[in-house]
Amino acid sequence: MGISTSETQARTTEGLTPSAKFVHYVLVNDGDHTQSELAEATGLSPRTIRDAVGALVERDIATEEVCLRDARRRVYSADV
Repeated sequence: MGISTSETQARTTEGLTPSAKFVHYVLVNDGDHTQSELAEATGLSPRTIRDAVGALVERDIATEEVCLRDARRRVYSADV
């Protein structure tokens, strides 16, 4: 019997803050977002979003790319 997607997600986010887990959940379910889009989607503060995506990128469970619409911004996506 294989491991379910929710079990895999729980293992990859184990030890993260609740806000980082929430941001990861949003990225997995809604797709790519900029930091401002994540703040709007989650209701979390910009600083909390920065900390959360930093932790996700550090753990290699999210990626950061330059936003093609605005090179000053970054787009984040979950590595599933």
